[in-house]
Amino acid sequence: MKRTAFAKAAASSLILAVTMVGCAGSAFRPSAAAPQQSRNGHVAATEKALAKRDGAMAVKAAEAAVAADPRNPAYRQLLGRAYVASGRFASAETALSDAMSLGNQDARTIVSLALVKAALGKSEAARDLLAANADIVPAGDYGLAMAMAGDANEGVRILSAAIHDPSATAQTRQNLAYAYALAGRWKDARVIAGFDLEPTAANQRISQWAQSAAPMFATQRIALFMGVNVDSTDAGQPVALALAPDQAPATSAPVEMAANEAAVPAQHIAAVEAAAEDAPAIDHTLPDVAATPVAAPYAAPKPASRVTAAAMRPLRPKVRAAVPVSNWVVQLGAYDNAAIAKEKWFALARRNSALAERPVLTSQITLNGATFSRLAVSGFGDRAEAAALCRSIRVQRGQCFVRETAPGATVQRWALSAKARQFASR
Repeated sequence: MKRTAFAKAAASSLILAVTMVGCAGSAFRPSAAAPQQSRNGHVAATEKALAKRDGAMAVKAAEAAVAADPRNPAYRQLLGRAYVASGRFASAETALSDAMSLGNQDARTIVSLALVKAALGKSEAARDLLAANADIVPAGDYGLAMAMAGDANEGVRILSAAIHDPSATAQTRQNLAYAYALAGRWKDARVIAGFDLEPTAANQRISQWAQSAAPMFATQRIALFMGVNVDSTDAGQPVALALAPDQAPATSAPVEMAANEAAVPAQHIAAVEAAAEDAPAIDHTLPDVAATPVAAPYAAPKPASRVTAAAMRPLRPKVRAAVPVSNWVVQLGAYDNAAIAKEKWFALARRNSALAERPVLTSQITLNGATFSRLAVSGFGDRAEAAALCRSIRVQRGQCFVRETAPGATVQRWALSAKARQFASR
C-alpha cells in the first residue's frame, strides 16, 4: 500500500515524539557542558531537519546536542524523535528510554516509546509501559496505542468510553473504528467509521485497513503509521552517547545521599485541529501540521510523584480530613437518561465500596443529536487520587477514565444520603 494511502487510512490521534515541535521549557536548563548558544543551535537545527523530514540531518544535530549536555532529558527525547524520523527504532528505544530515566515522562514520550517497542517486536513490554502510565496518557491515545501494541480489545474498551467524553471528536470515533478493525470486528468498524464518512468512503477505508491488520504486519504497520521507512542497518545508538550514571562529587568525608526527587511532571501536550474527513490518519508530513490529527485537548495534570504500590490498592472508605477539592472527577459511564445513571451508580457502588464515599455528579452531553446522562464521582484532592480510584475500578473489570468536571454538572443528593450509602454497601 502507498504510504500516503495508509496515512489517511490509519487511525490516529497519537502524539508521537517525531511530530513534536517547539520543544522548550525547564528541561532546557543551562549546563556547563557547552555554551547555551551552541546547544540552542543544535536544537534549532534538529527541529528544522525534522520539519523537512531530513532524518539523517536531524540525527546529526540531535547527537551533537546530547554530546554537549548528556544528562538533559529534553535533548535525549529530541534524539529519540530524530531516530524515529530516520526509521532507527532500536536507537530510538534507547534514546527515549534514557529520556524517561532522566525524568522526561510526558505522554508524548511514553506513547512514542511504546510504539517503538511494539515495532521491535516487544509488544508485551509496550503494553506494560502504557498500563503503568495510564494515569498520564490521555484515554484516546492510550486506547489506540494499546490496539497498535497488540491488545485491540483493551483499545476498544477504552475508546468505547472515550467517545462519550465532551472532548471526543471525529478522530476519536475513527480511532475506535480502527481498534475494532485490529480486533477483527469488521462489522463494528464499518458502523463506527460510517458515523463521520459517506458509505463509499467508509468502505474504502475499511478495505485499506484490512490490507495491514494482520499481526505479522505489526512492524510495517507502525512504521507506516509514523510515516517512516525502517532502517534495517541500525546498529543502535553510538556508545559515546550512552547514558552514564550520575557521578557524585569527590570528597574526603562521607556524604549523605539526598532522597530521590519526585518525578518530573508531565508536560503540556499541544493539540491541533484536523478535518474530519482526514480522521484518524497519522500524517507526519511536516510542516503541514494542520493536516495531522492529534489527541483531543486535555488539561495538564498537576505535578505528582510517581505512583507507588500503595496507591495501586483499592481505596477503603474512611473519614477524611478536610482537604482542598480539585476539579478532577472519575467518569463511570454515559447513559440514556438520569434514571439509568442512578441505577448504574447503585450497582457500581455495591461492587466498589469506595464509590459510596464520593459525591456523585451527573451532566448532560449531546452526541449526534442524542442526549446522554454522564455519571461521575468527585471529591478528589488531585488527579493522582482520581486515577487511583479509577485503577481500582478497572481491576474489577469496570470502565472509567479521569477528566475535569463539566460545566453545569449537578451533585446528586440521593447518593449522599445515609440510606443510599447503606443500600449501596450491601
